[in-house]
Amino acid sequence: MKAKLKFLLSYGLLWLLLFLLGKVTFLLYQHTQSFQLPPKDWFGIFIHGFRLDLSTSGYIMLFPCLVLALTTFFKGKALRYILHTYTGMLLVAFLLITLVDLEIYKYWGTRLDSAPLRFLNTPKDTLASSSLITLVLYFSSFVLFSALLYWAYLRWAGRFIRETAKTGFTGLFVFLAFTAAMILPIRGGIGVSVINTGSAFFHKNNFVNHAAINVVWNFGHSIVEKKEAVNPYAFYKEEKYQTALINLYSGNDSSIRLIKAAKPNIMLIILESFSAKLIEPLGGASGVTPEFNSLCPESVLFSNIYATDSRTDKGLATILSGYPVLEAIPVLKYPEKTQRMPFLSKSLEQFGYHATFTYGGDVDFANMRSYLVNGNFTNIITDNDFPASQRTSKWGVPDHIVFNRFLEECKSDTGSWLKVMLSLSNHEPFEIPVEPKFGDHTLTEKFHSSAFYTDSCLGDFIRRYKETGLWDNTLIIMVADHGTRVPDYSQVYEPRKFHIPILWTGGALAKDTVVTKLGSQADLAITLLHQLNIPTGEYILGKDLLSPAAKSFVFYSYKNGIAMLTDSSGFGFDFNAKQFSFSYGKTNTAQVEYAKTLQQYVFENYLRLSDQSVVRP
Repeated sequence: MKAKLKFLLSYGLLWLLLFLLGKVTFLLYQHTQSFQLPPKDWFGIFIHGFRLDLSTSGYIMLFPCLVLALTTFFKGKALRYILHTYTGMLLVAFLLITLVDLEIYKYWGTRLDSAPLRFLNTPKDTLASSSLITLVLYFSSFVLFSALLYWAYLRWAGRFIRETAKTGFTGLFVFLAFTAAMILPIRGGIGVSVINTGSAFFHKNNFVNHAAINVVWNFGHSIVEKKEAVNPYAFYKEEKYQTALINLYSGNDSSIRLIKAAKPNIMLIILESFSAKLIEPLGGASGVTPEFNSLCPESVLFSNIYATDSRTDKGLATILSGYPVLEAIPVLKYPEKTQRMPFLSKSLEQFGYHATFTYGGDVDFANMRSYLVNGNFTNIITDNDFPASQRTSKWGVPDHIVFNRFLEECKSDTGSWLKVMLSLSNHEPFEIPVEPKFGDHTLTEKFHSSAFYTDSCLGDFIRRYKETGLWDNTLIIMVADHGTRVPDYSQVYEPRKFHIPILWTGGALAKDTVVTKLGSQADLAITLLHQLNIPTGEYILGKDLLSPAAKSFVFYSYKNGIAMLTDSSGFGFDFNAKQFSFSYGKTNTAQVEYAKTLQQYVFENYLRLSDQSVVRP
């Protein structure tokens, strides 16, 4: 038993040391970039990448733990052959991934993932960029280091299983427990979110973030995730959809001016699941959001806005990048893609703004951290920045505490800023730290009670912010991250499921009004930037909601379907059923073609984001 436990300990440590060596090798190989970094960044690379190293080691340790459990009634000979063979194969894979990654990064600027596997059917072209001497050196290094690492394994960990005795049922239970325990490092702890590539991101310099990634984890994860390589929505030739898009997004040149301040501070409050079903002025339930409702007459209310999807991560990408994320694309999972997306924060940064992000939950959920780091957010406040005693809900810190922290952040910042806050309390299971206003016996009661709580926190925040002296030079934008099926269980394709509010308020506004033009979260960035006279050329799929000439329409997607709404008609089309999910008004062929064009174009851009060949209309 003791020998087997020593083997497990030394085996896990061996892999952690190998991953450390792999990072050092990567930094030395990319010396033109790494040698320019200060020592603290080198240190940060190893610290912030350690969770991914642990996760990868956990995956690798699963099989040995299970083998040790299942061979407790046998002597060590069979065990030795199994583990030696398994380790030899893994060491070869580790070296191959590490060495290929060195060249991949040099040319592509991204860590190795499944993308190069697309080119294995053309090996001649794949190797064309490498000289013969490079290939010979790589092959020689591969053979030499494979032998050295296997020898090191035999001397370090393998020696403990040369002679092992039977350990019976005691060993069975012990090693099964070890097998089960591997789930902790694999998923990155016991929190709500599972570890992802973005867990290693911590720096504004993307090279530093890339260096912190465990390339073995990155490669394996990309294969499991099955990152798409082919556009399944190839309806039209590129020339045709380019013309259609130019026509669809024309009329963005002029805009009605609603902001009187020359350079206002901008506060963006993203409200979790704050559906139009909750907002009385938008036809929602009565009395659920009285604070929000009371702001509408003195603000700019965009009354016909729709979310592009039903997840927070996709809502973030749509709001902050003007990117109408499709249901089929998990773009935040891939930092190499998000680093090439436009960002509201970056556009403002060029004009003297800096951006911060406040959230009471786990920002590693759905890879949000890497997305925010890629957007140059200078300060990212998450659940870990609050005392454990305040993290009382499943998702993290209740909204009233986060709003308090957000207020202090605003008051203490003397520069020109974009401050983004994401709420979380109005989310299943709708846990709130106060007496539920409408009860908590049914789903409707819980949903309305949690929305009322978040709304009360919002109202209290606005009242206190008006007393700070910052109000007159602040534009406050409130928008939902997405709509929701509850409480009436709307069908996944129904417009009411996607209908959300956008509200502009604050002393920086020149007047109040209601904007009825149809639009989506993807239109927010262009609309705001035009008010500030900031160029918007990067935002290729959005319109100015305040431009009289911009077309009034909205596009969104759902599982296996697309929808488009105009002032006179609307439809949803299911690709699997090959029929309309809903239709009203006079839906014509051109409208269907526009929707299919957008689906094709957005997916094509998603595929090309990581290779810098984004197609623009």
